Amino acid sequence: MVHESRQKYHKLRAKGNSKRKRSNVTERRQAEIKAQLLREKLALFSQIATFNELTAWLAHELNQPLAAILGNAQAALRLMELGSPDPREFRAIFSDIVADNRRAVEMIRGMRSELKRGVTENKTLLLNDLIEEIMPVVRNDSLAKNVSIDLDLGVALPSITGDRIQLQQVVFNLIVNALEAIKASEQPGKLILRTRHADGEVVLDVLDSGTGIPNERLNSIFDPLVTAKANALGMGLPLSRSIVIRHNGRLWAENNIQGGATFHVALPVENSLTLAPAADVDRNSRSDSGQRLRGVTVLIADDGEVFRRAVSSILADLPELKNLAEAADGAEAIKMAAKLNPDLVLLDVGLPIVNGVEAAAKIRAVAPNAKLMFLTQYDSPDFVRAALRAGALGYVLKVDAGSELLQAAMAVVRGEQYLSSGIRR
Repeated sequence: MVHESRQKYHKLRAKGNSKRKRSNVTERRQAEIKAQLLREKLALFSQIATFNELTAWLAHELNQPLAAILGNAQAALRLMELGSPDPREFRAIFSDIVADNRRAVEMIRGMRSELKRGVTENKTLLLNDLIEEIMPVVRNDSLAKNVSIDLDLGVALPSITGDRIQLQQVVFNLIVNALEAIKASEQPGKLILRTRHADGEVVLDVLDSGTGIPNERLNSIFDPLVTAKANALGMGLPLSRSIVIRHNGRLWAENNIQGGATFHVALPVENSLTLAPAADVDRNSRSDSGQRLRGVTVLIADDGEVFRRAVSSILADLPELKNLAEAADGAEAIKMAAKLNPDLVLLDVGLPIVNGVEAAAKIRAVAPNAKLMFLTQYDSPDFVRAALRAGALGYVLKVDAGSELLQAAMAVVRGEQYLSSGIRR
């Protein structure tokens, strides 16, 4: 009797152990499936987003000369109206240029709309959760071998607003970039992911012990098609920066004193911005604007020299214009703003070295009286919100510069908000 009871006990115990083993195997399998699904989702988003980013960059490059042609043509029309010989013939020629330019821009804009896929889903998120969800994918990556990955996640961080998959794509891109840098060092390495709360932003620091970033490339690593990797397109970091900017955040990199590099992502704790309607400005009147715009100093920051000249030509009609200066990149714009203390600063979102949104925030610190306006080809409401959060009063599309820039500049200098009529709302 005792022997039979012991046999039954051992059978039941063995059966329980077997169930627990099956349960553990099932949990591991479910975790693996979940990680694989997330990897596939990120890979799909990366392919689509990278292609969209490349087409956006191509559109930007095409829009630069097209917008310059439009601005110069309309400036020439204004000059002819002052009394150039045979104005009707020249008017017809330049009107055709303007019409062709607008058609080309609309074709590019339509192409970008057709190529976009997926819907952005902005929700309340916790940065720590995004990182922990993506860690199974990262740890299973072959690049993670021989790399110690430490999580130093801040406690009770405030929530952020954004698209979960897009922000996870940024984290994934930065981690893979760090792992590749560590692999290039040919030494066992260490990767640290640190989160913290600072000045109304939730910050992610990705610290690696890799090769670091050559000083001559430190300012260009976020430019499209710039890469030191073989068989790489060079769109991962530009894509990440665009996503971060669309989330009203900042992304930058620096070398560590002890070796390696750190990439920082700063996202606002909350986003309460709403788009205001364009200022109600009389497009054909300059009534009393000369009395309000006395001794105006203007700074134009754009990497296209021809387009800067076209803008300068348009703004030459600003009443009481005192000084007009130009900068070719964001870093130069910040230095010139500190020196000139301008009344009005026009910025392109996609400035090299320091992008327009980051440059705007820094210009507000060195020239607090400057009114900021973005003059760019990016028509996404996300970019508009990022510009407004950086302190801009105006946002004008380059394609609308010929017809709206002068009136927009007058409105912004007066302290009025002006949004281009071509902005998608």
